[in-house]
Amino acid sequence: MKTMTVRDAKPQLGKLVEQVQGGAPVILVPGDKLAKLERSELLDPECDSPQLEALLLEAVRSPHAPYSRQELEAVLNKVGADFREK
Repeated sequence: MKTMTVRDAKPQLGKLVEQVQGGAPVILVPGDKLAKLERSELLDPECDSPQLEALLLEAVRSPHAPYSRQELEAVLNKVGADFREK
């Protein structure tokens, strides 16, 4: 696992993304915090609804979530309605 500052990562971001897509996580150090870049698979709402629900709940409960629970539920309802229309 590679660890680097954000300043050092910026010029080689494309290369880092390729490495992460290949399965090699990268830790970025912006100041005194850590951020982990890791590969993530896209979820299919028809097949992966438990995982999607878990991710949405995690976002709702996160201390860093910029939206209220009601706002996120409204977005989820709209996305669900749009998905059902297709």
